[in-house]
Amino acid sequence: MWMRRKLKQTAAMADNEPAHAPRDPAALETAELQAYRQTIARLREGAQAAAKAPEISDAQFGAFMAGIRDGIEAPAPNARGLWALASLSAAALVLVLSLLAIFARPNEPIKATEVESAHTELDGVAVDWYDAPEGMTTVWVTMPEADLW
Repeated sequence: MWMRRKLKQTAAMADNEPAHAPRDPAALETAELQAYRQTIARLREGAQAAAKAPEISDAQFGAFMAGIRDGIEAPAPNARGLWALASLSAAALVLVLSLLAIFARPNEPIKATEVESAHTELDGVAVDWYDAPEGMTTVWVTMPEADLW
């Protein structure tokens, strides 16, 4: 916290602001604060140099305006081809990822012959199954002979 105050006081001294200047300027004579003061001076010099806008004389004005006209009348770069290429690339990427998601899965064994449960809602009818050791599953339905269709 005290360092922030010292930096503000150093900046106030560099800007000649007596309201924020420190009571004891000798306390601000550390190497770090002197480097900070030099940085502020370099920034001020750079800002002053950048603030000086170049002036265009009457002799240069025609060439200046011709450059502006050339820039305005120049054809705009064709961004349409870039967007077409980007969308084509994105579509190809989606297609490749979709195909990889479908065909790159490991082969899982087919479990079409496994019967987990069987039931019926018909009165007097029973459903049962039998798994043979060879892997064949048999499902049979038993009903009274009078109910045959």
